[in-house]
Amino acid sequence: MLKPRLLAPGPVEVPPAVLEAMARPVVHHRSDAFVALFGRVRRQLAEVASVRGDDVLIVTGSGTSGFEAGLLAVVPSGGTVLSLSAGKFGERWASMSRRFGFHVVELSAAWGSAIAPERVREALRSNPGIDAVTTTHSETSTGVLHDVEGIARVVREEAPDALMLVDAVTSLAVTELRPHEWGLDGVFSGSQKGLMVPPGLAFAYLSQRAWERSDALAAGNALVPSYYLDLRRERERQRAGQTGTTPAVSLIQALDVALGMLLEEGLEAVWRRRAALNEALLAAGEAAGMARYAERPSPAVAALRTPEGMPAPEVTRLLAAQGVRIGAGQDAAKAHLLRPSVLGYCDRFDVVTLAAALEDAARTLGVDVPFGAATAAALRSLAA
Repeated sequence: MLKPRLLAPGPVEVPPAVLEAMARPVVHHRSDAFVALFGRVRRQLAEVASVRGDDVLIVTGSGTSGFEAGLLAVVPSGGTVLSLSAGKFGERWASMSRRFGFHVVELSAAWGSAIAPERVREALRSNPGIDAVTTTHSETSTGVLHDVEGIARVVREEAPDALMLVDAVTSLAVTELRPHEWGLDGVFSGSQKGLMVPPGLAFAYLSQRAWERSDALAAGNALVPSYYLDLRRERERQRAGQTGTTPAVSLIQALDVALGMLLEEGLEAVWRRRAALNEALLAAGEAAGMARYAERPSPAVAALRTPEGMPAPEVTRLLAAQGVRIGAGQDAAKAHLLRPSVLGYCDRFDVVTLAAALEDAARTLGVDVPFGAATAAALRSLAA
């Protein structure tokens, strides 16, 4: 018998109390009970997103649907987007913008690297008239955490009319994220990562100036048309405790419990805990013969480069055979990148278990790793 362990950067292990909430009887989405539930969840969600009192809209769909809705709400038809791309998901936002007919200026960096704010400054100076800048905060495909605060500061200095739109799919409730203080105009995320809920919900925050931009564009019939992902319609409905279409009621019930757990622990305490667990996992990987992949690591994923003679797909295969599911590398990084994560319902002993699993796989593939080296490295890191 094998105990399944989901230790990937999403979907993640879900707390039993959250699963129990999903199993409760479904509340009708036009009832007073749902209005009360939905209002409470939106207030808690805004607190977790550090935008207390503001609108964070809930969309039934993946995190990608939230980002798409945001783009369609604030970028004019035929507008210009500066897309920062240093991994799979940065590339996705550039591709999405092109699909909608936006002109895309792509600023790229090698996988594993972070895009420096000064490079953004140069791009803005070379390309006047940018309507929006898109970036990932935590680039899940590479484990890189971008300096969104610094990038947003540069955008305000060089192109004050450009809106700053941020993919926070694996940074919300994982690491420091302060939309008000940093001047972020759009923040988008999903349920299946740091919020510890099964997949199926997306979240979208727009700043006041982004809403004003959206209203002005709509009044001039200058937006790319949308229906299901119309955030302007959703904002009106959700302020009244309703949604434009039938929501995923059971997931919202689960989210209510998960948000309560995070807020009870304290948001900054959650950030510290997740950073410590991820750092211990990186230390374990190094002790098992691997190397850090990201130059600026995100606490959402312990991106590890495997050494010569230790193919990453073989490691993931060996772990899966033992019931341990981690994230694999993608595209050109598939052969040498591992993406284990303790992003979900995990504690320090999950790190130790994963350290042992990585060490065991390394030895199986012929890497000379002393018994207990990875687990000891993890425990030393956690004790620091």
